This record gives sequence, structure tokens and C-alpha cells, in this order.
Amino acid sequence: MRRRWLWGPVLATLGCSVGGRVDRFAPAHRPEGVAVTLGLRGGRKAQGEPLAVQDTALLVLAQDTVTLVPYNAVVNGEFSQVGELVELPPAPDFATALRLVSRFPQGLSPDLLARLLAAHGQPALKVVTR
Repeated sequence: MRRRWLWGPVLATLGCSVGGRVDRFAPAHRPEGVAVTLGLRGGRKAQGEPLAVQDTALLVLAQDTVTLVPYNAVVNGEFSQVGELVELPPAPDFATALRLVSRFPQGLSPDLLARLLAAHGQPALKVVTR
């Protein structure tokens, strides 16, 4: 009986030191989120911060412009602290990881998107075309 009581505190103590640490997670040290570099069709590139992950596109803040980047316009991508985008659209596990490190992991409601665009002085989203 006494041994069972001992395992609870031991496991709880071990659980506190296992997993990610804030000192190793770069976005925790600055106001921006993770960085993204997207290779686009036609040899173009887009660099910025992922704002939201959608089923058909990424919403990215690139050069202070809120930009919608459809997956069909992307050739490759690299997300700091997450890894390389190897499948388009992203595999469910990778999309979940991206959502968790994006600025708006819950997504953007139309009202929130309108407020974000207004804050950046944009009348509408910039949309990357193929």
C-alpha cells in the first residue's frame, strides 16, 4: 500500500521536467510567432508569420500585409520550430502543429478578420494566385 502512494508524487515530479521548454521555443521570446518561408509557383517566395491554417490555404502576415496563400500556389514551405511542409495540403498532424503555433490557432471569424485587415490598413485580403 505504501508503495502505491509513493509512485504518485514521483510520477508528478517527473512529469514536470518532460516535454517542451519555453526557453527552447523561439516564438516565446518575441512578439511574432513562428517564421514561415513558402516557395510559390513561378519561383516566387513569401516570408512571414502564419496567422491561421485553413483547409485550403494559409493566412500569412507577409511584409505587414495579411495574405491568403492557397495550397495550390505553394511548392514547398519551411516553418521554424515546426519543420518542412512536405505534403499539400498539410497532413492532419502537421496542420494541427501549425495551428498551435499560428497567431490565431482557433481560426479567424469574419469580424476578427475585418479588424485585422483594418489594423493593417487593408481594405481586403491580398490573395496569392497561381
